[in-house]
Amino acid sequence: MQAWLYLTSVATDDDSPVTWWQPDGEPVHGTLQQAAVLTGQRLTLLLPAEIASHHRFEVPPGSGRWLQQAIHSVLEERLLDDPEQLHLARGPLQARRHCRLFALQRQWLEQLLERLASHGLNAERIHIDADCLPDDQPLALRCHHRWLIGGACQQRLALSDQALEELAPLLPDNLQRSQEEPWPLLTRGSAQAIDLRQGAFARRSPSRAPWPALLAILAVVCGAEVAQDLGHRWLLQHNTAQVTEASLALWQQRFPDEPRVIDLARQVQARAQHAGQPLQSLARRLDSLASQWVGSEGGATRIRRLDYQKAQGWTLQVNAPDFATLEHLREALAQQGANVQADSAVLAPDGVSARLKITD
Repeated sequence: MQAWLYLTSVATDDDSPVTWWQPDGEPVHGTLQQAAVLTGQRLTLLLPAEIASHHRFEVPPGSGRWLQQAIHSVLEERLLDDPEQLHLARGPLQARRHCRLFALQRQWLEQLLERLASHGLNAERIHIDADCLPDDQPLALRCHHRWLIGGACQQRLALSDQALEELAPLLPDNLQRSQEEPWPLLTRGSAQAIDLRQGAFARRSPSRAPWPALLAILAVVCGAEVAQDLGHRWLLQHNTAQVTEASLALWQQRFPDEPRVIDLARQVQARAQHAGQPLQSLARRLDSLASQWVGSEGGATRIRRLDYQKAQGWTLQVNAPDFATLEHLREALAQQGANVQADSAVLAPDGVSARLKITD
């Protein structure tokens, strides 16, 4: 529930007079210690205008990010106190040139907030009472035996009866004096008043466990991991499909008589095994023939060279005692199922030299 706490004097002890009220209730007058009944409520704190000085001035054009330094330079000419020892609370720039601010002792405000905290009170917003008058007209409001000057006029003051009369020539001619109940007006005007909760006195958001942020980060990381896996899987499938398509096209080009492709890997393996069988079969037959031939009438025959080329088959360079022995060798190879052609058979000093071409 919303409540307003009005400190009506500059004292900050437990017996300091205060007034508090709620939107639907009557104001209650008591002490700061008694105001502890407001613990746990959303609190707007109003301070007396006597504790702050109000300033309105023009900042140099083009101040930009150097606005704070420009404000300090202006205040050094107006204030007796060191601006570094003061708490400065400014309102928004008007027409990019005009600036309003309040200056008050930093230590006084620190002590007040510590006293409030000791009673369980924590103000969400802090305003100067004279700055909480409605801004629809220049207004002097009777409040706690003095006049609050504010509203649509440029001043923010708290004046006694005598001071008001003496300073009347310096105040707006259309200044309206009101002695109605101040609480509704202060409540309504606090919405646009300068909030002193700035700088070192700005409210800090309560620390919360970072679980939502951690869960969000974890979700993003997991999502990225899943997306990466899906991307890799799609890329692998896409490349596999391209390789398979290229392999199938090459297979159909090399073996147009092959029946339709059902399992390309197995068909390639079968084709490779079939292609290797003639070579292995012929090699075994030649080995068997050589064993038989050496143990029989061909013992005098010598194999000088044996070559193999995939496209041409075996080439056998031999020396035999005579043409009859060479013919017997050719016939024996033919009986093994090989296709034998004799080439370059010539007489040599030690018999006959010939080259045999052997294929399946």
